[in-house]
Amino acid sequence: MENNNSKNNIVRKSLEGILTLATVLTFSTSLTGCLDNSNNQEPQKTQQVQQQPKKQPDKNKRLRQIILNYMAQPKFSNSDLMEQITGTKAELEIFDMDESMLYFSIPTEDYREEDLKKLSPNDVEFGRTNDGEFMGGRLKLGDYIFNSPGNYFFRFPAKDFEVDPLDEINIKFRNSKYNLTMEELQRFAENSSIYGGSLRVETSRDAVSRTVNTFSNHGALVARKGETSLERLVSSIVSNNSSKEQTAQELLDFVTREIKYDGTDNILNSELLKRPNEVLMTKESDCSGKAILYASLLEQTDIDYMLIYTDDHISVAVEGDFKDQNRMSFTSNKKRYSIAETTARGFKIGRSRLNRALGAEEIKYIQIPGENSKIYNARTGQPLSFL
Repeated sequence: MENNNSKNNIVRKSLEGILTLATVLTFSTSLTGCLDNSNNQEPQKTQQVQQQPKKQPDKNKRLRQIILNYMAQPKFSNSDLMEQITGTKAELEIFDMDESMLYFSIPTEDYREEDLKKLSPNDVEFGRTNDGEFMGGRLKLGDYIFNSPGNYFFRFPAKDFEVDPLDEINIKFRNSKYNLTMEELQRFAENSSIYGGSLRVETSRDAVSRTVNTFSNHGALVARKGETSLERLVSSIVSNNSSKEQTAQELLDFVTREIKYDGTDNILNSELLKRPNEVLMTKESDCSGKAILYASLLEQTDIDYMLIYTDDHISVAVEGDFKDQNRMSFTSNKKRYSIAETTARGFKIGRSRLNRALGAEEIKYIQIPGENSKIYNARTGQPLSFL
């Protein structure tokens, strides 16, 4: 994708967009669409973006922004989100915020002129080659050139993107399914379904060099108890009449087997954190996302647990009557906890061993997620300061 001019307010499927989303924990853009070329149709050459009469207040504006942001951030959403929401094969390429315009591509074989209405109720504008063709080479549209033979390239105003608040997102796993309504997705995106709080916590400060050592507050992204989409998922995973220990293990089995470990979530010395719904939508994350998801699932049960931080790792410890064959159990406030390692496939609480030590002596900090939950030094019991 080429840009003839220098613009700052552009959201694409890029590293820059991903880091912004992870740091701010907000969302920004996206769109969807599907077209068809079963009859070798070409776009109508007279289609132009037209000025529309003033409309009533847009009730779906915030939801539209959320959906567009997820579509623009593949590190946070399922690969077929666009198709699930719009029923089209279109792909969001650029959201230019200066001109409030969405740019899409679509394979010519998937183009159906009538499906454009699934994306926008108004006309769209197509890119053309220097010869005036709609496909075949470098397509110019506005300030951008799209070079991908076999695709159409088109745009329309972001405000025209069609959003159905009754839509659902469905993520299939081997033996269960995670479904998310638009209302639930919006609550996650607005952070009302997670505990929230400051994302950075201070561990030490050097007065001479003015260096502050910090790490991420993972408990801020843990889902609140009673989050409905996760409650449904837990019900589909946990067997009937399971004990507390069996429930903890069944939920751990889901996380270790269904969520792929993805080390690229640590990029450029920055930690990319995902909400639990985003871990489920992408089906992958590193130890941070896996721990956040597992904690969020446990939060929907009556099982006591805590997040445990080591020098370069985070895991979860669950309370219960587990064996201690692997010597990964400890006592806190007169309760017995056993480490449940989310990154080891098939890990059995109290039994499985790891290649690296992960016992009570390696734990640096502990946290019980909740409203304004603190992170404590495991040695001194003193709370750390948030930034």
